Amino acid sequence: MNGKLKPYAILVFGAPMSGKTTFAEQFSARFNAPFLNLSKLHEEHKLTRKLALVLIQQLTKCKQTLVLEGGLDTEKQRKEVKELLLRAGYRPVLVWIQTDLNAIKHRMRHKYKKLEDAKTALAERYKKIEAPSELEQPLVISGKHTFQTQCKSVLASLSERKHDK
Repeated sequence: MNGKLKPYAILVFGAPMSGKTTFAEQFSARFNAPFLNLSKLHEEHKLTRKLALVLIQQLTKCKQTLVLEGGLDTEKQRKEVKELLLRAGYRPVLVWIQTDLNAIKHRMRHKYKKLEDAKTALAERYKKIEAPSELEQPLVISGKHTFQTQCKSVLASLSERKHDK
């Protein structure tokens, strides 16, 4: 190896309203890293999974740290994206944002006008989410902590992983 480290791909996932987008956007801005929210692209532009993977593949050509969110709810989806990133010479890191259910419900009430709509949306999303396996080696951070605390935790983990590889 020529001593040059491979770029990271930060894969952010978690329950709805856990703080994924807030963390991903702030992390991306702090480190001037391209950020791609696949869920938002799907919702707003009906982006298919196949096109999302093509978009990720094109982004990998920049060879700088990337931040990806959305489309990572299942182990199969995460594996598919991680394999694509590995082939492109990236070091994918799964960041699992966890937030307690009461905080999520509180945040959902602000998004939805009717409590029943919030409950329905939450139940639908929870059905689709799979917790990561131990083999995925997720970095777990709290969605209730400040960005500064979250960022320190992620950077410390990246530093440890750099020495492992």
